[in-house]
Amino acid sequence: MSNLKINERIIEGIRENSKDNKVMQDFLIDLIYEEAEHLGTWWYKDIYKKRIDKCSEDWEENNEN
Repeated sequence: MSNLKINERIIEGIRENSKDNKVMQDFLIDLIYEEAEHLGTWWYKDIYKKRIDKCSEDWEENNEN
C-alpha cells in the first residue's frame, strides 16, 4: 500500500452519505485506496472492472428479494 495518507474526512463523508448502502460504501473506499496506491499513470481498466464485478455480486447477494 502507498505511504500516502487518505484524508479521514473523505472516508467519513463517504460513510455518512452511504449509510444505507454498505456495498457502495465499501466500493468507493476501496477505489480511493486503490487510486492512492497507484498515483500517476497506471492501467486502471482491469482493476476497476474487477471491483465493479465484485460490487455487483455483493449487491445482488444483498437484494435477493
